[in-house]
Amino acid sequence: MYGSQVTIGIVMSTDPMKIVMGRPIGPDFCEVAVLLAKKPDFPLFIKDHNRKTLKDAIGSHILWFLEYVQLDLKSQVGDHD
Repeated sequence: MYGSQVTIGIVMSTDPMKIVMGRPIGPDFCEVAVLLAKKPDFPLFIKDHNRKTLKDAIGSHILWFLEYVQLDLKSQVGDHD
């Protein structure tokens, strides 16, 4: 799956001290709001009792490895080109 887009979401935070899914984000993760699951059965890296796959996480905030985040710089807030 490496290099394949599995979800569309919004990076909400990279603050390593912020608590998401019951744990600090830390240096290797970010907080992502999941909007759409392109691979709905793809397992989450960090699971909890309600969320095991991307389809479970739609509409919620999850932890996601920073190295697997691809930013779409064209759609950033404040970009008026």
